Amino acid sequence: MQKSNQKNSSDKIYDYIIESIKQGKFKPKDRIKEQDLIQETGLSRTPIREALGILVNEGILVQDGKKGLMVSGLDLISITKLYEMREFLEGEAARLATLFVSKVEIEILHNIIEEQKHISDIAEARANNVLFHEMIYRCSNNNYLFKIMQNLDKSLILLGESTLAKPERIQETYMEHANIFEAVRKGDEKKAQEMARFHIHQAYKIRLERVLKNKS
Repeated sequence: MQKSNQKNSSDKIYDYIIESIKQGKFKPKDRIKEQDLIQETGLSRTPIREALGILVNEGILVQDGKKGLMVSGLDLISITKLYEMREFLEGEAARLATLFVSKVEIEILHNIIEEQKHISDIAEARANNVLFHEMIYRCSNNNYLFKIMQNLDKSLILLGESTLAKPERIQETYMEHANIFEAVRKGDEKKAQEMARFHIHQAYKIRLERVLKNKS
């Protein structure tokens, strides 16, 4: 029972840090101190260390000789490589989805798209975006691809503000998702792959513009 409680506590710490990074409370290069986490969460040092170890293994946190444990940061080259890999894998997931998607999954994807049509709030758009992409991963019928994409998506939280924060991007994303869905529904492998890759490439261009703007 004690081990189970400890595991639950480490999960809570893990989720707390991930959400803090997503919300901008912890930014890239920020130092993460065990004592601060103890005070903020009221949890003990052991589960905190377990959660920190997992986050280090996932590349979300890094150990710096001078500063100690800190939130990872991605440079321009790393961001480009991340999006290149994501573009390739998203395209493959969409292509496989055309081969293995079920009628029930088609209905679920359709409902996600219909809900997205009426979304204007950024937080809701982000949540809907996650649902859509995770559903495409599931439809690929490849557990290895699904796990790789989940881990890859975790790296996106290090990039800061969502590309959906750009005013017109929510509507653009809806149209791009709709195109992917239609290709999957029709079983068009090539079109599904092309539309998925285009979708990620558009997000990359917005991200690149933002990074370069912040540097200038």
